[in-house]
Amino acid sequence: MTPAAIAPDLERRSPIAEEITALAVGDRRHIERVEAAVADDDRLAVRTAPSVADALPDLDDADCLVASYPSENGTELLERGTRQTTDRPVVLLVDEGTTVGDAVRSHRWIDWLDRSAATGDGGQLGRQIRSLVERRRLAGLTQRSLAGIELAGDAIAIVAPDGTVQFANRGFAMQFGYSRDELSGRSWRALFTDDSVDRLETTAVPTVADGWRWTGSCTGRRKSGVTFPVQVRLGGPEDGSLVFVVESLDADPEAAADDSV
Repeated sequence: MTPAAIAPDLERRSPIAEEITALAVGDRRHIERVEAAVADDDRLAVRTAPSVADALPDLDDADCLVASYPSENGTELLERGTRQTTDRPVVLLVDEGTTVGDAVRSHRWIDWLDRSAATGDGGQLGRQIRSLVERRRLAGLTQRSLAGIELAGDAIAIVAPDGTVQFANRGFAMQFGYSRDELSGRSWRALFTDDSVDRLETTAVPTVADGWRWTGSCTGRRKSGVTFPVQVRLGGPEDGSLVFVVESLDADPEAAADDSV
């Protein structure tokens, strides 16, 4: 897998462009206010259910749940709905002056809004639903991308904009004689000789920043200090991250594995 193959997943347009289905759970007044608040959003479809028991069978078809808090429905939805699907986004509408409990605050995929502001003019509820669902979809996309990188035959690492290794597959870690945990947070510059770092910083990284990919020969440095020739392919998304694909040209391909034992 090359940077060209990885980058489309990392740079893909936001999946928020796809239609979102929100499941509003509550009494008729609550449902009517939710429907009215998102009526002008043509990317948001609303389904309704009067109770949690009625909502649960439809959870798989909903991208987000919208309920009141605190109320029997809202609390039960939080306890039962998120237990069944722990990564299902939930937006809770909260009355003014209500204190949101720790269970809500600590949940990654639950947001809450003032009921009056959310269901008034301005589309605030629709924006909040789209934002939460987008974050969840992007998280899933990232997990799938990393799983694909892990299964790739190439030695691949993703470097964060600050220059530290954010993710490395097993092949990449073995190439340099590190464990994956040891590589996490380490500067990519520690993996190459000074001359190669200078070449990458002055030639390769600017090329990638201009939207191109770079391929060239460098000298890697293993954890043991042993240097070895490598072919580097470098690419990256527009956020300043870098994707390294490294192929060892070492005559002894077992050296790196021995270093990491």
